[in-house]
Amino acid sequence: MGILYFFIGVVVGALLLLILPLFIAVLGAALAIGIVVTLPLILAVLILIGIVALAPALGYGLLLAAILIALWSSDRKERLPPR
Repeated sequence: MGILYFFIGVVVGALLLLILPLFIAVLGAALAIGIVVTLPLILAVLILIGIVALAPALGYGLLLAAILIALWSSDRKERLPPR
């Protein structure tokens, strides 16, 4: 009876050795597809978070740039007091 269990174990072990790489390949393919699908979504969320976080700083920077351009391009004689 022990020899029967031995052969069953050998057959089951050989099947597991054959099936295990296929199982790992299927899981790897599923994981790769999942990463490829979700990576753009994750990047889009990170970009939106960055835009929301930087919006006040960008606004103040644009405001200061507009003021400096307006002052630089305006006529300087209008700002000087008369002598």
